[in-house]
Amino acid sequence: MSASKEPRKRLPQNPSEENLRKQAKHLAKDEGLQLAAAQRRLAIEYGYRNWAELIRAVASQFVPVIPLRGLVAFPHEVYPIYVGRQKSVNAIDAVSAGSRILLLAQRDATLVEPSPADMYEVGTLGVIVERDRLPDGTAKIIVEGRRRARVTRFVFDQTFYKAEVEEVADTERLNLQALDVGLSVSDQAKKERALYRSVHSAVFSYFRRTRTAFRLTDIEDPAVFSFVIAHHLKIEVAEKQALLECVSPVERLEKILGYLEAAKAN
Repeated sequence: MSASKEPRKRLPQNPSEENLRKQAKHLAKDEGLQLAAAQRRLAIEYGYRNWAELIRAVASQFVPVIPLRGLVAFPHEVYPIYVGRQKSVNAIDAVSAGSRILLLAQRDATLVEPSPADMYEVGTLGVIVERDRLPDGTAKIIVEGRRRARVTRFVFDQTFYKAEVEEVADTERLNLQALDVGLSVSDQAKKERALYRSVHSAVFSYFRRTRTAFRLTDIEDPAVFSFVIAHHLKIEVAEKQALLECVSPVERLEKILGYLEAAKAN
């Protein structure tokens, strides 16, 4: 973490990239600056040489962890979660509005105090959009999943679980628009389009049988589509975790199609 000089501002305990971007937009509007200039000034005020350096520093911060029992959280989904363990309640209390929190599934849902080995390394970074403290001391939170992240280092202190994380991105993208506009595409692209259509058809059938209310027409990005469908599948935690960790959208859709076809046969 490199600083340009003594900072005029101090970053909060759990800094949020989203909040920093909002600060830069407000600064640009208030001072009549281009957004890039406002971002650079904000970075310098926090003691960094440029915006990219500030964002890297924020991204490398430790984030609070919420271990999940019997649930794998996916990006682009919203989850109501009831939190009873004191360390998890403390983690929620440590997060300000818009800051990141990591949702990690436990390998064994029966464990009350999971160790690093008891949780999967890949989870979903999200933000708490709503929280309520209940009379019995527990909490209910609504978390919006944003993107996948892998734990690079755990910190299990006496207050709450924390982890240093790195983003997990897909290795490629499915380009399905080329066929729609009549462009020349490769055989691989045609296979990907056929796979996407097969999954789409199987999902409609699956949701009709399971009476799941869902609007597929709202989803255009195949990567987002695969995560949302994975969330709704009635499969084991380990199987959902494998879908979350899969970095190939093609492979992810193939796995999903397999689950959908297996469900149809049963």
